[in-house]
Amino acid sequence: MIGIGSVLIATVAFGATFAVPGGFVADDQTNRGTPTLAGRYTFDAFMMANALAFICSSIVTIGLMFSGSSMHNLVSHRMYLSASWFFMASSVTSLSAAFALGVYMVLAPVAHATAIVICVLSPLVVLYRNFEILLKLGILARPLYVRMGPVRASKWLAMTMIAQLLRELWPFILIFGWAAIAQKLRNH
Repeated sequence: MIGIGSVLIATVAFGATFAVPGGFVADDQTNRGTPTLAGRYTFDAFMMANALAFICSSIVTIGLMFSGSSMHNLVSHRMYLSASWFFMASSVTSLSAAFALGVYMVLAPVAHATAIVICVLSPLVVLYRNFEILLKLGILARPLYVRMGPVRASKWLAMTMIAQLLRELWPFILIFGWAAIAQKLRNH
């Protein structure tokens, strides 16, 4: 099932690269054939999110092929499978960001409130994927406070949550960080 999901995400991301939001500049204009929204922060973020979704899902597909190969030992199988799970989660995060950014670019000029609501709702995919982890941390909080004391338990819970956030949200950091860097480079 993870292989089917990774191939579908790679296919969608590949297609979105050549059917960008806003379309392309007409052939009789200057810069013909280029994306009409190119140079905008949201466009740069969309392209990075889309590229990251494609790259991560391609890594998953290759990792799953290697994890099922009889030419590798059991440790390699586990390593490839574990990496595939990580990159699958990252590709889903990236694809949800690309979706939200694409919708925002198209809708913001004509239906700004709807565009914002869709952007706010899109990360629910990431939250849903992490619901079990968040639930477990919530359930463990009270016993940890009793056993470790409030200071150590709070510190452990905070570090665990920060590590989980970084693990899950690194695509957002890369996507929006690159868009900001691209804007700065363009302005200089």
